[in-house]
Amino acid sequence: MNKRKIVLIIIGILILLALPSFLERVYIYLTGDINIVTGRWDLVLLNSVLFLAFLVPLSFRKRIEWKSMGIYSAFIASLFIEMYGVPFAIYLSSAALSPGGAAASQEVILSFTILGQTLTMGTWEIIGSAISIIGMFIIAVAWIQLYRSKQDEELVTSGMYSYSRHPQYLGIMLIAVGWFVHWPSILTIGMLPVLVYFYYNLAVDEEKEVMENLENENKYKEYMESTPRFI
Repeated sequence: MNKRKIVLIIIGILILLALPSFLERVYIYLTGDINIVTGRWDLVLLNSVLFLAFLVPLSFRKRIEWKSMGIYSAFIASLFIEMYGVPFAIYLSSAALSPGGAAASQEVILSFTILGQTLTMGTWEIIGSAISIIGMFIIAVAWIQLYRSKQDEELVTSGMYSYSRHPQYLGIMLIAVGWFVHWPSILTIGMLPVLVYFYYNLAVDEEKEVMENLENENKYKEYMESTPRFI
């Protein structure tokens, strides 16, 4: 058994062990028993610009998939509007699922202030933020590697691309998964599968296009056999 399979098994076990706690967290969000910040459009703008900036490396590709970029943009904008602007989905799910009261809120581990607004983070907020930061790191490193190659026709298979055939798409999905863990509302529950579906299909389509355009198809086939599509 190779190292990749061992790591995936360990991750799977950890997810199963954490699932009951996370499902309780989802229920807390759907019943509205959370600290809701409203009307902070400056925080909406700041966070949206920050996380939409990770689309910039994808815009330098020869073939830009506007639909997938639009879905990620919609996910990010809707997320932060709900977090800091007007949490419609939280209000709706709270009224439907918990008309008589909500579950007990989870503990606060970290508290900090941004632009005069005090924000708190519990265990799952910290885990979600860590997943998103990993996604941001992967995108940044993969983009730097491509930029330094300075050869658009070259098939990059080293560095970050030796671990994943589509590290930038993996990073985008990790950012979305991290924010889902951080803010598991009805909105992120609905939009996350759509976003993952589109980026998965985009990766598959790009691989077919590469196979058609490369002079040495065997080289790419060997790369596909030795390197996973995402993880």
